Amino acid sequence: MVAHEHGSVELPGGPTDAEGRAVNEQLLGALVGAAIKGSECVAEHLDEVAADPACLVRLVTFSRLTVLRVYRGELPGFMTDDDDGFGPSAPELKRLVRAMTSGEPLFELCEQMAPTERRAAAGDALDLLIGHLTLAHSEGLDDTETLAELCCAIGLVLVGWALQAAPMVDRELTETWQKYQFGQREAGLKGTGADAVTLLLGTVLHHQARKDEVSTETFKDLVFTRALPVLQDLDQTEEILRAFAAPPETDVTAAPIKRLARRDRAFLSDLCSYARHALTLHSRNCPYGLREADHECTVEHRLAAITSGSQTLVSSPTPDAPGEGHRVALPRIGYSEDRPTEGAPEGWPDDHTWQINVDRILLTRWDADIARWNENISEDSSISGTPPYDNETGLEAFACPACTSRENFLAEGRWGDPLTLHCSCGVTIMSPVDADPDDLGRRLLKRLILCEADPAYAARRLMPSLAELQEREQSRRSRRSYLGPEADTVALAEAIDLEQDELVQALTAVLRPRLPERHGGNALTLLLLKTAYALSSPMVTDSEDGARLATAARAFLADLKEESARWAPTRQLLLDRLRSWQDAAGPEAWQAAWARMIDLAAPQFKDHRVRDGRLRDGCAALALALYVLAREADTGVDQINKNQVLALLPSPTTDSAAEPAAETLLHWGALLESLGHDLEADDDPVAEMWRHLRTPVRVNPYSEQFEPALTAGLDAVVGPRSYYGICF
Repeated sequence: MVAHEHGSVELPGGPTDAEGRAVNEQLLGALVGAAIKGSECVAEHLDEVAADPACLVRLVTFSRLTVLRVYRGELPGFMTDDDDGFGPSAPELKRLVRAMTSGEPLFELCEQMAPTERRAAAGDALDLLIGHLTLAHSEGLDDTETLAELCCAIGLVLVGWALQAAPMVDRELTETWQKYQFGQREAGLKGTGADAVTLLLGTVLHHQARKDEVSTETFKDLVFTRALPVLQDLDQTEEILRAFAAPPETDVTAAPIKRLARRDRAFLSDLCSYARHALTLHSRNCPYGLREADHECTVEHRLAAITSGSQTLVSSPTPDAPGEGHRVALPRIGYSEDRPTEGAPEGWPDDHTWQINVDRILLTRWDADIARWNENISEDSSISGTPPYDNETGLEAFACPACTSRENFLAEGRWGDPLTLHCSCGVTIMSPVDADPDDLGRRLLKRLILCEADPAYAARRLMPSLAELQEREQSRRSRRSYLGPEADTVALAEAIDLEQDELVQALTAVLRPRLPERHGGNALTLLLLKTAYALSSPMVTDSEDGARLATAARAFLADLKEESARWAPTRQLLLDRLRSWQDAAGPEAWQAAWARMIDLAAPQFKDHRVRDGRLRDGCAALALALYVLAREADTGVDQINKNQVLALLPSPTTDSAAEPAAETLLHWGALLESLGHDLEADDDPVAEMWRHLRTPVRVNPYSEQFEPALTAGLDAVVGPRSYYGICF
């Protein structure tokens, strides 16, 4: 089609649609140009557009988009409602607009329509397009954000903040999204799970705004928590989502999300669940509602705080109590506080209001950023050796969310009250009045009260944690798979000098506390850090409870040192242990067998430790096999191959391990005796190794089956099912 003298008007969208179908841009440009000029060829062009479903979809799409811009993000009834007689929209066009809005496949729908229906839809779409283009040209378009855009924007901020504050929910959402994304490829899902929840939340907030007659000018007054009941009704949510005219920039993600939500109720249910979580999390942390159980959190209350990237920013003074000053929610995500080990202090009235000056408040915190770092490392195949994991849990001094000060707070409240904490900067940090009776704020206030009533409580409260660690260690030692204390525990225990009179100094010298900044570590590290902090106060150190804590900590560390020494041989590098055996005297062929075995094992086991001894015994058995086979064949050990070694093991093809391990042991013993070895000789290193390898050991730590170390070890390093699979 060649453009006439009226010229051509280019429509956005490109030469193909989202599915890659060709769109005749020249025809559409000529049609719009002819319509603007009032040319007689409009009817001819319309017939051609109506005959081409891809062109018709593009024309309807652009006409609808123009209406959205003119009507400030809203679709007027005359474009969607069959009962609305205002405007030129034919039922055929309304049908297509509704389908486009709900995310239905428009191309297939156009193909199903009769030629006359497509022609009617094309004619009305063109009339509306020209009329609204003329209106926009003469009066201009309001380029401020529409109500739909504002709702989607606040939905994006709410979801982003919530997922950052609750990383585990972020992970769950990602896994949920991947489940649907890979399981529903035909839906054409794009974006991320956060995009889907944002669209749904923006949709429901937009519905609530229209219901409450909130405009773009009064958007700050929108009570977004009123959307919660809607998100609990799947039928209502689905209907609202289908009719929502999403902002144009979300078209790529909106259509497939709507399509899948309409087809799969489980998908819609999951989206509603995550959206409810985001709204609830924000309303619970709203500074305006900290002391109001039924507080209705508005956009104005939370927008400034959550868009700044902080989880708990200072709010403005509350309108009904301007004298209270600025308030901020107590940060809770990631923080934890142990339950108090005692009840309310005796001798004080139940309604006594405590006012406690504290120089520093230590809290345990799980770090989401470090957790993500560790997860990325675990999935990075380029990292060799021991991955550089960091400790996700740490101890740090509480910081005021407003001024970041970590010192000089005034705690206030009665036993069992939510926490009220005054910072020297004038900000009050509060936990919600309707929070769980066992929440962080109430636990923290109880700890401060107990320490104020009796400073020695700082030591007593650590005794259960120390006893739990001791019990856990003893439980580990009773397991069949136990191979000594964990490496980080060994390193810590061995570094602490228990000969020092002052335990605090001994702990500080090794721990090198980074307080008040975050100090990460395992459970023992953090407990010893709390112990050092508690015992640094003379009132605690000089108390009976302080002395009891110091004694118990010393005893536990001494026990760990003794246990560590007992298991030290298992931590020896495997190759070092093998070389120490190699250094023993013996025949030349015996030395050659050891040298050959270490050449074969070194690439596989350069960083391995002795641990349970199976690899150590397997390598020693391999050296013995090389020696026996080379002597028997009167050849060099480098001429022996793996199949010859495997022939010395019990065959795995018969019913009871083919040749029982005991018979295999007798066979090896006979071979050694035929080579002139006295198996009981004390001065023969070959016989000495033989006696070690005939010792019964478990096949693996979880098995009740015993085999000689010879067969169990050799099978572990060269057997058919060996993980290491030494080849030669």
